[in-house]
Amino acid sequence: MKRNLTAVAALGALFFATVQATPAAAAPTSAPTITFSFCSTVGSVYRMTCEAQWDGGTDPATAQWSNAWNTWVGPGDYNSATHRTWVDGNCVPGSFFAAKVTITDAAGAVTEKVIPGGRACVR
Repeated sequence: MKRNLTAVAALGALFFATVQATPAAAAPTSAPTITFSFCSTVGSVYRMTCEAQWDGGTDPATAQWSNAWNTWVGPGDYNSATHRTWVDGNCVPGSFFAAKVTITDAAGAVTEKVIPGGRACVR
């Protein structure tokens, strides 16, 4: 720990000295990493759901979903404490689909992933 010494002098006499600790620099953290993700259709026609989880980064983080191949997604939800995010949306029947998730941590580090549905949207 680095220390700064502060002394107060008056007329050449030293009255007191204080020692103040200099805060250590915060340890750098890694950017968020998406560790689990999936998109799949939901029981009804045109509906799909996606979820992602991440590790790392500086809390709190935010998650944002956006459209990718043949999808229209809502704003999505996330829980920064559990590092989990999810979204529901619509997909074009008979087409393959995907959605994109973007995780941004408190330090501004960003990670993105396009998550494919893996099969055609139900007709």
